Amino acid sequence: MKITPLIESKKLSHIALKSPNVRSQAKFYRDMVGLHAQASDSSGNFYMRCGSDHHVLVLMPADEPGLDHHAIDVGGPANLDAAVNSLVQAGIALQAVDHNELGQLAACRLHDPDGFMVELVAGMEQITDGIGSRAVVPRRYGHLTLRSKDVKQSMRFYTEILGFQVSDWLGEKFCWLRCNPDHHGIALSEHDRAPMMHHLAFHVRDMAELVQQAEHLMHNGRHLLYGPGRHGPGGNLFIYFHDHDQNIVEFAADMEQIWDDDSYEPKVWDPNERWSNMWGPPSVPEFSE
Repeated sequence: MKITPLIESKKLSHIALKSPNVRSQAKFYRDMVGLHAQASDSSGNFYMRCGSDHHVLVLMPADEPGLDHHAIDVGGPANLDAAVNSLVQAGIALQAVDHNELGQLAACRLHDPDGFMVELVAGMEQITDGIGSRAVVPRRYGHLTLRSKDVKQSMRFYTEILGFQVSDWLGEKFCWLRCNPDHHGIALSEHDRAPMMHHLAFHVRDMAELVQQAEHLMHNGRHLLYGPGRHGPGGNLFIYFHDHDQNIVEFAADMEQIWDDDSYEPKVWDPNERWSNMWGPPSVPEFSE
């Protein structure tokens, strides 16, 4: 039976990371990832972009690194107002967002079942200026993988409340969710440890840009954590590397597109068969732990 969610998410908006050294982290995302430092504010936050949206990444000063919040675009002020009304009527606690945040329209926040802060935004200021020369420029912020204490409970939140749809499962402990034709915008992996972000991903054009990024990292004294390869769920090409704070960053290309939601049936992958890398060996322990 098709579920009618409380709201309809349109796309991922941005992600905010905490950092003990935001200047070094901002330099990494500028020089190694190809983002543009669009602005900074009086709180010491850095706003970084890769396209016309004012930002896809916010770097926030903090004592410890990690995820502060991730944001989803609901498609305009009227949609945000309707979403707020639906959430309030359903008894879901919301938090207002400080309008001093740069570059974005109105927003509200709520917690998912694992305690991750989710920000719903009406939209983003559009920037027409170029971002200058880069080795590789990501096309967009593409997806986010979160470790959850209870994947099925979290899946119900993102599908029944936020309007995502299940694309694939790995057994019963890992699922991939979409809110537009991209096979996944959020992935959830069940884990015994406390909930945390596993990785964030930026999408690039093709394998040539993945190779170019790997070369760029190598020439700057850095190396890949995992890849290149091709995932089973989503079918995307990938490379993974660490940022300045040891967060895992993925560059992805060629992700499966799902255009017909009515006819699409989620696949259940067998954890004992090849799924993580259809080309070669599975992930290294440092990536999986």
